[in-house]
Amino acid sequence: MKYTNFKRIKFSTVIKTLNTFIFSCIKFFELRNFTSKLNFLKFFKVIRNFTNKLNFLKFFKVIRNFTNKLNSLKFFKIKSSFKYNFNRLRKKINFKNYKYLPLYFIGASIVVGFIYISIPLFYKYDKEEIEQQICKVENIKCSIKGKINYSIYPTPRIKITNLIIKDLLDEEIFLKSELVALKIPFKYVLDSRGKIFSKIELKKFRINFDFKKYKTYKNIFTKQINYVPIIFLDGKIMLLNNKDYVATISNTKLSFKFEENEAKALLKGKFLNDDIYINLNTKLNNKDFSADVVFKMKNSKLLAKSEIFSLNESDLINGNVLIKKDKNKITTIFDYQDNELNINKSNLRNTLLDGSLSGKVNFLPFFNFDLDLSLNSINFTKLFNYFLILHKKNKNNLFNLNNKINGKLSLSSDKVYSSYNLVKSFESRLKFNNSDIFIDQFLLNLGKLGAADIIGKIDKDKKFTNLKFESNIFVDNEKKFLSKFGIFNKKEMPPNLFVSGNIDLNKMNASFYEIFVNQKLNNDDVNYIEKEFNDIMFEDGYDNLFVFPKFKEFVKTVTSEEN
Repeated sequence: MKYTNFKRIKFSTVIKTLNTFIFSCIKFFELRNFTSKLNFLKFFKVIRNFTNKLNFLKFFKVIRNFTNKLNSLKFFKIKSSFKYNFNRLRKKINFKNYKYLPLYFIGASIVVGFIYISIPLFYKYDKEEIEQQICKVENIKCSIKGKINYSIYPTPRIKITNLIIKDLLDEEIFLKSELVALKIPFKYVLDSRGKIFSKIELKKFRINFDFKKYKTYKNIFTKQINYVPIIFLDGKIMLLNNKDYVATISNTKLSFKFEENEAKALLKGKFLNDDIYINLNTKLNNKDFSADVVFKMKNSKLLAKSEIFSLNESDLINGNVLIKKDKNKITTIFDYQDNELNINKSNLRNTLLDGSLSGKVNFLPFFNFDLDLSLNSINFTKLFNYFLILHKKNKNNLFNLNNKINGKLSLSSDKVYSSYNLVKSFESRLKFNNSDIFIDQFLLNLGKLGAADIIGKIDKDKKFTNLKFESNIFVDNEKKFLSKFGIFNKKEMPPNLFVSGNIDLNKMNASFYEIFVNQKLNNDDVNYIEKEFNDIMFEDGYDNLFVFPKFKEFVKTVTSEEN
């Protein structure tokens, strides 16, 4: 029997039986009152008639015949060969011909990315819009004097030439930069016309930093605005004091990073022929300003750390400073207001001295200081040896001071350590004015021997450095004085002596103008004393100037009975 025959004739019987069953169910559920008229006996009778009419044995016999006619093994064999025969598929496709396919995808991605970052090349950039994006701080204005171009190398960026930043209050130029790069994040390349930058980089720059405008610079760090990081490369910073030149930091690399209520700055460069490092962290919390500063000079091995505080946006700044150089250490507590630094308490300690420093330093309108350095002790022998080392390295520039260093210094020591213990203590008042040093007072305590007083001036010029002086020597105990210097043939010693003269500190030569020993000495006696002093005390330059045996030899020579 064919399959078509089976489908047309045998299934008609099954369908007829099913129709009878469905009709009976419909008739059953169409009863109006289900609970009263439901006849379970009749229901089961209908089920029984349906079962009798459905010949299950005959139905399964039809199914079996259908299965025999349909070769299932062959069917699944065909299905398997089409869907799961991967070996045959691998033989038909040569994957070696497609080994460069990943490279094609990579190459396509690079091309698409290159096209993506190249689109801004066709943009036109508005100078005013970019100027506003660079300068967001009040009282500061940016001006782009050069061109604006877009570059994709080494990263997407906008390049600017000749950027100038001015202070609007006095129209003074604060910054000049020949090259500026505004770096753009990759995902914002298509929005690169002065809106979103990841970093600003300035090269070949010059910054004019005036101490007079400290408050303006402070506002930049205390402003609660999120800025993009700024980097300065290959430039210099001019340090000014009310437009007057003070010093220069060259080969400068400077970076700024601004965050919420916080700003960080890092500076590296050359200062006074030394490598300089400055790290600054500032914070603003409820209008209270604080800053941590670290200052280093590599070759000089100088380290300074400071903590600065300012409460409620006031002009008064409090802080502390730690300064270390080799075995030298200074700690200071200070306050700063109205361009004046007050040193309230400080301690100094090293191998040469031990004491404290107090006083004030004014930065405006002119740099000036008034300091009191009170020492507990000073090691004069080590200090003089250090002086000799410096002199050998810098013979002509040892007393060369900057003409901007002006002020007063009171220097004293309760105890002086030296090889022969001649000077017990000292106190002095010095004044610095345009590279000159005025000695208003220098009083030496010689113990039981007496005392000595010196006044004078160190006058500095391009060709010479001279010490003009006047000195009084007071002898309290004649016997001890003569015994100290080994003078035994002198019957009496005058109670005081006066000497005035000049010492060429470069050529190491002394000239005496006047000498009083009870009375003024004649010129021959003065010339003789002058010659002996130069021959004995300056025989080896500065090496013998403060050596007591040499000074003892000189005193014995000029006080002998024959001379």
